[in-house]
Amino acid sequence: MNPDSLIATDMDATTRRLIVVSNRLPVSLRITDGTWSSKASNGGLASAMAGVKTESDFLWVGWPGCESPESLRDDIESTLAKDDLFPVFLSAAEEVGYYTEYCNQILWPLFHYFTDKVTYEVDAWESYCRINRRFADKILEHCVPGDRVWIHDFHLMLVPGMLRAECPDLEIGFFMHIPWPSSEIFQLLPHREELLRGILGSDYVAFHTNGYVQHFRTSCLRVLGLDSDPDGISFENRRIGIGRNPIGIDTDYFRSVAAREATLEYQQELRRRYQGRRVLLGIERLDYTKGVLLKLKAFERYLEKDPRRAETTTLLQVIVPSRLATPEYRDLKAEIEGYVGRINGRFGGPGHTPVEYIHREVKPEHLVALYQFADVGIVTPVRDGMNLVAQEFVLCQQHGNGILILSEFAGAAQVLGESILVNPWNIERTADAITEALDVHPKEREDRMRPMIARVEKMDCKIWAREFLAKLHATAKKGRSLRNRTLMSGDAITTLVADFARAERRIVLLDYDGTLRELTSTPELAQPTDEILDTVRALTGIPDTEVHIVSGRTGSNLEIWFGELPVHLSCEHGSLYRRPGEDWQESHTYDLGWMPKVREMLQEVCREVPGSALEQKRFSIAWHYRMADVDYGLWRSRELMASLEQRVPGLGLEVISGNKVIEVRSSGVNKGNYVRQVLEDAGPDTFILAFGDDRTDIDMYRALPSHAVSVHVGGSVDDARFTIESPEGVRALLRDLVHAVDRDCVPAAELIGLPGD
Repeated sequence: MNPDSLIATDMDATTRRLIVVSNRLPVSLRITDGTWSSKASNGGLASAMAGVKTESDFLWVGWPGCESPESLRDDIESTLAKDDLFPVFLSAAEEVGYYTEYCNQILWPLFHYFTDKVTYEVDAWESYCRINRRFADKILEHCVPGDRVWIHDFHLMLVPGMLRAECPDLEIGFFMHIPWPSSEIFQLLPHREELLRGILGSDYVAFHTNGYVQHFRTSCLRVLGLDSDPDGISFENRRIGIGRNPIGIDTDYFRSVAAREATLEYQQELRRRYQGRRVLLGIERLDYTKGVLLKLKAFERYLEKDPRRAETTTLLQVIVPSRLATPEYRDLKAEIEGYVGRINGRFGGPGHTPVEYIHREVKPEHLVALYQFADVGIVTPVRDGMNLVAQEFVLCQQHGNGILILSEFAGAAQVLGESILVNPWNIERTADAITEALDVHPKEREDRMRPMIARVEKMDCKIWAREFLAKLHATAKKGRSLRNRTLMSGDAITTLVADFARAERRIVLLDYDGTLRELTSTPELAQPTDEILDTVRALTGIPDTEVHIVSGRTGSNLEIWFGELPVHLSCEHGSLYRRPGEDWQESHTYDLGWMPKVREMLQEVCREVPGSALEQKRFSIAWHYRMADVDYGLWRSRELMASLEQRVPGLGLEVISGNKVIEVRSSGVNKGNYVRQVLEDAGPDTFILAFGDDRTDIDMYRALPSHAVSVHVGGSVDDARFTIESPEGVRALLRDLVHAVDRDCVPAAELIGLPGD
């Protein structure tokens, strides 16, 4: 990483340098007889980036697409750098392990729901990790804190996390161009946790559709146990934005091609060639996800219903060559060609060929002319992230009379809803859709096409890129502001420890579960370790220091665990308390007549949710669902919260949602009331320090005076001044406080696992 700047400034988004990272650079290299040459690659991503390249400093990191001899690499690097392109070189063996075996034989089929085509190679994961590391290192060579890094697609899912670990002040965005599968499919991956953690190194993660966003959120819940909101997720003391940003095409480019003389001439040729015939147009890259065989079967069924249609209707199917070095793709090509021959053999005759098949690259002028000329565009992938062919067809129908048949399993179906949507697996329905499309009245065609054309124009890829970067900057800025305000950095820790050591009187307020002790699968497993007991004992041994454990636990739990120590205990969120060596006292008298009715309700939920359990306390009842199925448990908890909030207000109760627990308690029972009582005699010179980890601790924070220090474990909340990563960090900080009372020096920030200066 460039060391010129160590701290990111809050500069405007347009002044930040943009580093684009993708598997491929927007150029292709050709190596011949010890020399090399490069050629610009066409593609929507290159066009999109061209639209933002002029708005900020810009560089691009990616693989140049072929193996480059060591003797040429320095020359290639220095030459490409003049165009702000920075290659990541792969050997032939690395290309196989990372690209062919892991990306194309594992991730590609799995994310497209073709689990039967997934092939696991033992060393493929190691290769994927190694190449992602190489990409990250190349970025770090050229970035400085504050740069924007936009990482693209499934090839590089580990890179955001690698960058975050090395340079946390980068603005990191990630866009997934292919579908994100349902959590049940994603969970089949052996290294699913690592992939999610890698992506969550980003500040903003985006997908084409709301469905993909939901699948990603559910995957994070089921794999990592992370709950989320529709627009974001909290992870490792950061807030990551999650959004829908459907990509578009380069509309200016297609308009310019449409105006070329060669395009107009080819249109005339098409009119002469297909005079008197209706043309269905299919254009796909050779891939099993595109559903070409299903389309051919539907067209065959269309002809079977009336064989005379073969004399007036042509399916013009273009297949763009792809991965023909792979046996599976060669077999697919042969199968498609065999089916084309079958249809033509059954229904063709002198002067008419029902299916015209083209297997080659198509010139841009010919492509646009085909889009403009066709009566029906038929785009029926069995799974596709977006499918830009559908958008291209729509845009090129500006002055035509075409109509689009579109698979509901393409992301484009979410933005081109006026097309005729089909399930490509339903051969009969797709055949009927062809009839419907050809019979649609011209006015209806226009009514369907006009709003889609307008939508495609608004989705232009350059607009898409600017909107993504704007959302990235906004979410990163918000997250940076929150972290800077609350994260216990080295300076904050040093000041805290020094102030604690100098204070004449101290009060330390400690929650237990999730704060002093890591959360466990069931409450009974959370007894304190020797380390926790030693730490609390040492704190209570500091002169003029009160230590209070303020917990939602029952009094019997706390007394068994801490009763022998000179510590103040408050149980069930402040409803009972015990001074060292004294008996338990009630903080208030509560009416408990509500308990049987609520207990019956919660017991019913327990029966519905395997793995959940009730915990009966004196003044409250808690429903724990940490051991339940994460997805179902979370859904049922939300249903329960809504039901309780409707039913309990008249009973004088409160419903609290904690960390995988919902607790119903008498109104007025909260930690804040206990804390206010404790602090009645605390003067302005008393050092007050409070630790908590969930929503039940917010009452405690709110009861503190302005000079108190509140620390929240595991994430940021508005009511706490600081955050810390884990209970381990809390225990380490408490030990440092003990040591600091007896020594002049203060500990380094790294002793508690937090970033230093």
